[in-house]
Amino acid sequence: MNRKSLHIVLLTCLAAGIFLWGIEEAGCGLAQLMGWRHSRNAAFALTGHFINPGPFGCFIACVMAVAGAWLLKTPILPKPVRLGTRLLAGAVLVMGMLVLPVSMSRTGWLALGVALGAEVLRLPRVRVWVRRHQKVIPISIGLILVLLVGAFLLKPDSAIGRLHIWRVECRAIAERPLTGAGPGMFAWAYGEAQEAFFRDNLETVSPTVVRVAGCPEFAFNEYLGAGVEYGLPGLLLAVVLVVAALVVLYRRNSPFAAGLTAWALFAFASYPLSEPRSRILGGVLILAAVVTGVLGHRKLHLSGFLPLFAAVLLAGWVGFRGVPGQTDRHEHEILYRQGYALQQEGRFAESSAVLERGAKLSCDPMFEVILGRNAEALGEVDKAEALYEKAHYMVPSRLYPLVRQMRLQIRQGRDKDALRTARQIALMPVNDRHAGMVRLREESMATLDSLQAVTNASAGHAGTTLR
Repeated sequence: MNRKSLHIVLLTCLAAGIFLWGIEEAGCGLAQLMGWRHSRNAAFALTGHFINPGPFGCFIACVMAVAGAWLLKTPILPKPVRLGTRLLAGAVLVMGMLVLPVSMSRTGWLALGVALGAEVLRLPRVRVWVRRHQKVIPISIGLILVLLVGAFLLKPDSAIGRLHIWRVECRAIAERPLTGAGPGMFAWAYGEAQEAFFRDNLETVSPTVVRVAGCPEFAFNEYLGAGVEYGLPGLLLAVVLVVAALVVLYRRNSPFAAGLTAWALFAFASYPLSEPRSRILGGVLILAAVVTGVLGHRKLHLSGFLPLFAAVLLAGWVGFRGVPGQTDRHEHEILYRQGYALQQEGRFAESSAVLERGAKLSCDPMFEVILGRNAEALGEVDKAEALYEKAHYMVPSRLYPLVRQMRLQIRQGRDKDALRTARQIALMPVNDRHAGMVRLREESMATLDSLQAVTNASAGHAGTTLR
């Protein structure tokens, strides 16, 4: 078997495997919609084998991109093999169109549209038609802008939240541009950067941004995530690796170029390296680039080793996801529960030691809150107040850090400071469906009334004394 035949056989096997995998995943989603299987997230009817419908939709979009490109330019194959792969590709597109809209994945639609749009524009007859009908270009651009605005308006809070996450990640990269925060330290670096951002801008930033800001477990942008952990060198390397593989695939006119394009866009707005199935799919697409680079030439060429080198480096990058605290997104939850249990037992120093470890793996301000309670119990009042303040700025929409700070100020007899904090709590919006927040708000309002009464009585007494 010559190099060309081996190349076609390997790519056909990879394509067939991806199509069967996509059919299986879409079938799982359809079974969940029909009520035959339970989703993996009680809040959503459809998740496939994923935790959330967003990554599921992006996975389906990547497989659909390969299937669509395969139908547009199926390699020269024996008739039964050609027919079989085209039938599989068609099945992927049909089943994908049934589940992709339900996933509500805007990133998935964008990735699929860009990937297949690039494939269609690469067809000679399409390029000729566009050159003859150039008026269609501004119309197409206008339509794309309308669709992007519609995608934004579909879930505006989610879109604003994603933009805010990227802004905070850029600040985190700027803090350590050369070295990064280190492997597995994304969440900690994000929490520090978000705290600094809100300390500087809380009075001027939009209330919507304050409302949607949270403590994300994922970067929602693998390139920026690499930058946070490994600095600008890591960010640039991640981009170069993906671009190198794409160049090889597009130069050889490979259908896998569409799949990798979709996956690269998926990585720009989601977290494929944190989902095993998406990570494996990315590895398969990189493998297709390796096969294409090494076997896609008549003679062994130096450029053929470029995607192989890229794949080795990308595997190393992906491998860091196996570092404790990076793939095990429940480790910080375990440490929190341990630290909280120790705090409840009155073992405050031991609790703080455990919680400080957990705080390095999370940007959840509850670590700082419990650390503050430990500091209070140990008589370190100033440290406790600083921790409550830090927790507030990490996620300023949460009431509890300020409630703890207000209680501390009352116990210290600092009524004016407590009154100021209570007024700050009174101005914060509360989700009426969250019973805990409603209870804290009611408690704070009662405390505010008491503090105002005490302050007014003190002012009246002082006025009488002066007279």
